[in-house]
Amino acid sequence: MNKSWMIALGLAPFIAGCSVFESNVVPPSPALTGINAQNAALQSQVKRVQDGEARFAPLDNAREALAAAEAQADVEQYAANELAGARSALEEAEQGWQALANKQRPANAKLVAVAEQAHRAQRLAEIARYTAVREINLEQLIAVNDELKARGDQAAPAAGSRPAAGAVQPVSPADRKLVGQQVVPDRFGDVSFETGTARMKAESQTTVRQLADLLKAHPTVGVAIFGHTDSVGPSPESIDRFVAANPGLDEQAPTREDKVRAFNLALSAARARAVAQQLVENGIPARRIGARGFGDTQPVASNDTAEGRRANRRIEAVIVPGPDSPEARSARAGA
Repeated sequence: MNKSWMIALGLAPFIAGCSVFESNVVPPSPALTGINAQNAALQSQVKRVQDGEARFAPLDNAREALAAAEAQADVEQYAANELAGARSALEEAEQGWQALANKQRPANAKLVAVAEQAHRAQRLAEIARYTAVREINLEQLIAVNDELKARGDQAAPAAGSRPAAGAVQPVSPADRKLVGQQVVPDRFGDVSFETGTARMKAESQTTVRQLADLLKAHPTVGVAIFGHTDSVGPSPESIDRFVAANPGLDEQAPTREDKVRAFNLALSAARARAVAQQLVENGIPARRIGARGFGDTQPVASNDTAEGRRANRRIEAVIVPGPDSPEARSARAGA
C-alpha cells in the first residue's frame, strides 16, 4: 500500500472537515448525453462580445472561482495545494483557449479539452475557498466568544483578580485530579453521529453540554477530542464523492482499501472537530480544545462483529492541562 499519500492526506488541513460529510458543495462538471449534445452545448458557450472578442463560459466561470478563492482570507495557509492546482489548470485552459479564440467555430475536441481544464480549475478553486472558510469558522467563533467574554467582564468584573489571557496559569490542585481522565464516554456517555456523516445526533448534545459545564467549572484544564471509526467502508457513491472532493487523492492511484482508510480518517477528524465546535458554541474558548481523528487505526474491539464495530465508532474526550499551564507551554516549545 502506498503510504505517502496517506501521510500527505492526514496533514492536509481541509481533510479534517471535508464537506462531503455534510453536503456536496463542489459543483460537478455539466452532465451531457451524447457526443452531439456535448458538442452543441460547448459551442453554445462560445460568445462573441465587443470587437468580435470571443469568450468561453466555462473559462469565465473558472476565472471567477479562482478570483473568489484568492480573495478568501487564509486560503494560502489552509488550501495551498488546491489553489496551486486551480491556477495550473486555469493556465492550461487559458493557453488552450488562446489557440481557439479567433476561430469562427473552434474544433470540438480542442474545445472539450479547454472545458475540462476550466471545470477542473473551477472545482479546485471552490474546494480551496470552502476549505479556508471551514478552517477559519472555528477561529471566528473564538473571536466572538472572546468578545462576549470581554464584554461580560467589563459589565460585571470579578471580585478577585484573574490571570491575563496568555499568562502562565498552573493547573489548580482541584483540577489536577481530572487530568488524564477520559470523561467521554466513561463519565458522560457516548457522542454519536448519523451514519457516514459528521452530523451529531440530537441526544448527544446533552453529553457535549455536560462536558462544557465540566470545563467551565475547572478553568485551568483543557480537553483533547479524539475521533475513531470502525474499518467498514462507506457506499461506493460516498467514496466517489470523497475522491472527487479531494483531487490529489486519485492521482496517487490508491486501492479501494486505501480510499476507505482515507475516508475513515477524514470522517473521524470531521467528527472530532464537530464536537470541538459544539463546545465553543457552549462557551468554551477554542484554545482550550484540541481535536484529532485517527480513523480506524486504534480499534478497541474486533471489527468482525456488529458489537465490536459499534464500540470502535467512538468519540473520546480526555482532560489535559490547560493551554497556559507550564506543561502545555513546555510541550509547545519542544514541538
